[in-house]
Amino acid sequence: MSTESLPEIPSAVTVPVHKKRTSAVWFLTLACAALSIGLIYNSYRNQGEIIEIEFEQGYGLQPADAVRFRGIEIGRIEKIDLRTNPPGVIAMVRLTPSARAVVTEGTRFWIARPIVTLESIRGLETVIGPKYIAMEPGKSGTGQPRRFIGLEAPPPIDPSEGSVEIVLDSKRRHGLTSGAPILHRGFRVGDVLRVDLASDARSVIMRAAIDPEYHELVRSNSKFWVRSGWRLDLGLSGIRLNADSMSEILNGGIEFATPDGKGNVATTGARFELHDEPEDEWLAWQPSLPYGALWENAKSKTPQAHRVALRWKEKSFGFTVDRQRMGWGLLLDDGSLVCRDDVCTPPKGAIEGSGFLEVAGSVQKVSNPIASSRLSDDRQFVKVILESKSMDPVGIFESRNLTLTPLGAANTQMPQAKEQQERAPVDLLIVGPEPSSCLVLDAGRLTKVPGGWQISTGIDVPDALDSAPVLELASGRCLGCVSLQRDKPIIAILDTRST
Repeated sequence: MSTESLPEIPSAVTVPVHKKRTSAVWFLTLACAALSIGLIYNSYRNQGEIIEIEFEQGYGLQPADAVRFRGIEIGRIEKIDLRTNPPGVIAMVRLTPSARAVVTEGTRFWIARPIVTLESIRGLETVIGPKYIAMEPGKSGTGQPRRFIGLEAPPPIDPSEGSVEIVLDSKRRHGLTSGAPILHRGFRVGDVLRVDLASDARSVIMRAAIDPEYHELVRSNSKFWVRSGWRLDLGLSGIRLNADSMSEILNGGIEFATPDGKGNVATTGARFELHDEPEDEWLAWQPSLPYGALWENAKSKTPQAHRVALRWKEKSFGFTVDRQRMGWGLLLDDGSLVCRDDVCTPPKGAIEGSGFLEVAGSVQKVSNPIASSRLSDDRQFVKVILESKSMDPVGIFESRNLTLTPLGAANTQMPQAKEQQERAPVDLLIVGPEPSSCLVLDAGRLTKVPGGWQISTGIDVPDALDSAPVLELASGRCLGCVSLQRDKPIIAILDTRST
């Protein structure tokens, strides 16, 4: 075969090699991996931490039962194991993320279950519904352990912050237990915290807490007695059974009363005897006992009533005799005194220039009032300037809460008797020389009568409080003063446009 018939051999063509390019698929893969890691981390973080709670008895607890704090679910039981030494159960609980900050060292857990005994009744909500683990946070708030020892019964009641803790000494237990109510006129004002046998076994010691807003009701001379929750009355009409709430019937209760001559406010550690039953006299006591947030606010702003002594001379059967009249007044922050006119003004028969006024430890000649306003009993509430300016700031009344008409000015605000009587009674405070001697009166104890507001019969207002200033409890404004009319105290009120 000739070489001319052979096909031509192709020559190789050189192609330049480009840099290898990263595929976009790899970017997508990395993004998916990062997203997966983020989702796994977020899921783990939102699961919450697992803690272990050891109990001596399981009382029918099951996985998926809840852990609750103040009625809110804060976790669930994931697993329950047996504990061999000593015998018991271990509940593994997964908390919600937000609950971990609450579950700190000292946190107490117990199984909420129905407990019905002759002394107490608790946990009835678990009779129909599932059981659950209840919780109470620790007071320390430090440390976050993962293992806790559960309680076999609910813990004793912790008193509220600011409560006054008192001790009651009783001959017998009377079936009382932790949680029994402390009552005043049937209204719950505190709780029994613990019931123990005295160290010498001669009596039963009960520690009780009076809630902060009611601690003013307990005085040094208060009387406490056992209230069983039911009473059986035998009479001509038959037998009558009066029963209170189921809790009081089963738990019992303690009631107290304070005499009209109220003592000092009881403080923490005060000790009282717990009587088996009340005396008839105790049930008749009706003292005025200021209490609550309104009183606490008023007490910090309430001034003192200052004793005012008016002395003068007058002629009697040709002889010069000394006379004196006592009353009450308010010292104002501008260095003046406000009081009823007869407390600082001598009567017509006085020898001219013989009058002296003694108040706040200083004595001065009687001076003419610089302002006044008429009271509803037709007397005057006046303002006089004091020569002594060195007054104790404690008990000073703010002048902005009292407006009197300057003497010599056009008296266009002098009210008519009818206009004064249109003002409805309000809760008021009769000011004494110190906060503990102040007297609070509910508006329902006052009745509009000619001359002011009549105080209901049965309210003990001492005669010594005649002319004592009266303030509106809510605002602290001056309303007028106490006025004795035929031995019956009324509240003589100022012109409504002057206060």
